[in-house]
Amino acid sequence: MATNKHDRIEKLLDVLGSGLYEKETAVKLGLLTALAGESMFMLGAPGCAKSMITRRIKEAFKADNKDGVKYFETLLNQFTTPEEVFGNISLKALNGELPDENGNKKEEYRRLTEGMLPEADIAFLDEIWKASPAILNTLLTIVNERKFHNGSKVMNVPLKALFAASNELPAKGKGLEALYDRFIFRLPVDFIKNEDDFFEMIDQPAHEEFKLNDEDKKLLISNTELKEWSKEIDKVTLSEVSKQVISAIRKEMTLLNDAMSDEDKKNGELFEVGDRRWKKIAHILKTSAFLNDRNEVDLMDCSLIENCIWGTEKQQKKAKEIVEKCLKENGIPCDSAIEDIQEQIEEFTAKVDEEWFELTPKIYDMQDGHKAYKIVNPKQVLFADDSVLPSYISEDFKWSNYTDRHGMLYDTNGNKLGPDYRFSFSELKVSKDSVTWTDWWRNYNYGKSDAIHTFKVEMCHGGDELKDFSDIAHSTLQKIFTKNNYTPISNFIKNEIDKLKDQKAKDAVPFKANLFADQSYNTSITSKIDDSIKDLEDKQVELDKQKDRYYSDDLEPELSVGDVILNDGSIFTAKEIKNLSDEQKENVIAVVCISDESKYAIGVNQYSKKWTEMKQCCIDYSNKAADDYSKGWIVPTIELLQKIWENRDVINKSLKAVNGETLDGKEYWSYSETEDKSAAMYMTFDDRGHQDHTTKDHEYTICVIHDWRNF
Repeated sequence: MATNKHDRIEKLLDVLGSGLYEKETAVKLGLLTALAGESMFMLGAPGCAKSMITRRIKEAFKADNKDGVKYFETLLNQFTTPEEVFGNISLKALNGELPDENGNKKEEYRRLTEGMLPEADIAFLDEIWKASPAILNTLLTIVNERKFHNGSKVMNVPLKALFAASNELPAKGKGLEALYDRFIFRLPVDFIKNEDDFFEMIDQPAHEEFKLNDEDKKLLISNTELKEWSKEIDKVTLSEVSKQVISAIRKEMTLLNDAMSDEDKKNGELFEVGDRRWKKIAHILKTSAFLNDRNEVDLMDCSLIENCIWGTEKQQKKAKEIVEKCLKENGIPCDSAIEDIQEQIEEFTAKVDEEWFELTPKIYDMQDGHKAYKIVNPKQVLFADDSVLPSYISEDFKWSNYTDRHGMLYDTNGNKLGPDYRFSFSELKVSKDSVTWTDWWRNYNYGKSDAIHTFKVEMCHGGDELKDFSDIAHSTLQKIFTKNNYTPISNFIKNEIDKLKDQKAKDAVPFKANLFADQSYNTSITSKIDDSIKDLEDKQVELDKQKDRYYSDDLEPELSVGDVILNDGSIFTAKEIKNLSDEQKENVIAVVCISDESKYAIGVNQYSKKWTEMKQCCIDYSNKAADDYSKGWIVPTIELLQKIWENRDVINKSLKAVNGETLDGKEYWSYSETEDKSAAMYMTFDDRGHQDHTTKDHEYTICVIHDWRNF
């Protein structure tokens, strides 16, 4: 199959449509109709260029003779005679003056068809429904069989396409249904809507003639080509997805018919598309595929069905809805990781709750109207004088006297356990994820130690009250938490969206290239992809909402002496150390030791080495740090040591809290040397803070520090 038809037809459509404002669809479908050898009906008021459209379609064809493409056009009315359409009756033939094909002369009924419809290549009949039955019946034979019975002779009609128009639809019950059914396309044609187009149209020269230049004439289609194309069109197949769309449209029309009111049925609003019409529709779709350089009908071709299934004005809108719905349902499928992403967001939300917010015991309503906590680890307990297995424990309680009492333990169904006992809670303590309850009755009357019970209870996110973090802790934690938990999900969503957009762009290429289809249907065909993209975008919004719960841009993070820096980059103040887990304490890499214009932190480990080995000490400590903090470790100058010494009490408190090596009375090497470089400065970390210099072969303590201004 040649691959140059699309570009050729596209150029030809541009030529034919020039100067016809807002008539692109009519020109496209008109040419498709002619190339398929079918007929088209245009519904519109007088003066909206219906005849001009047909004349332009005529110009698309190249004549096989010098006479050019034969065109016939007429305005019909109730008084129009068959002679005005099919030709006058030959008087000579009636008188027997004309010989037949055998040379014999006899009297016969014969029309003079030259210049009339039976010899036309393209024909336009305006106000067709006003024609007499005699004309309409003859037309039916011409459209069906492409034959004209001229007396005893049957003429082959060269008609490529019949175009008809009216400002009304055929009247019901007048016998017009058969002819109306032959018009495969029914197309509304309206006046110009756009003001710019309108004024450009009326400003054109009144008698400007449409002419083709030599280059345009190369685009014209010959009869020979048309015959060859017709054979090739028959080889085009219906794709499986196009069959699915057609099947869906048929079912949808049946459903609408079944649900239709009796009144609408009586008024002829039933969708009635017979087998013959469906065959013609399939031919139109195949022609469209062929002219778009394809050997298979695709989804966009199927959109043309919209203008093939309606018969009344009321059905027009419904037809579009039917086709649109079926194209959406059978449009381009797509896979997205929406379920996986949703699961990740739920996990992220749980992490946000756990890491950033205080959790509280979850509250349940009991059968007696009281509220209770759900016990996670139910166990048998002695309750007053009986053994019970509680599933819930009361959150609210009181006991003012022996008659004013409540059941405080509940079974799995929320019913009270032991309602007849005289008991009370003397204490109910809630601590993190557990409650402790004292059975006042057993404790008071029997002094039993088994009257005290501790239960682990179900916890939940208790609102949007953030844990009490300092600005420095909040600032560093949110960066790390976002990087480790939010960013991977956000990137995943973005990649999925990009993947779907790429798929849409790739899959939509042939649809956008369709010469005849309404491009608005592209949206329907790709709607599943669009819906998936929208779902993913919504998930990004959902993810961002969870991030916004903990993330703040209004923090003022400032390092202070005693703050501890973890290997992951998070920083906690000296006051927050007590809240750190053992694991977090083990991951402390440094303690802030200087906080003025500079921001230095000291490593939690020290070395007893010669001065010449300090470089190796820095390397060794770098290896302990995470990649982001593996560079920049140095030995302090004597000036920096002085500042560290001044802050030693606060530093030591933090170092001790995280099990680091405290700064005690040892001598610490500085990086500073004497002027002749034969000795180096050191400082003793005692109350005096003695400074001196000595030869570099002494083994003194080496501490390493890091400038954390760019934390």
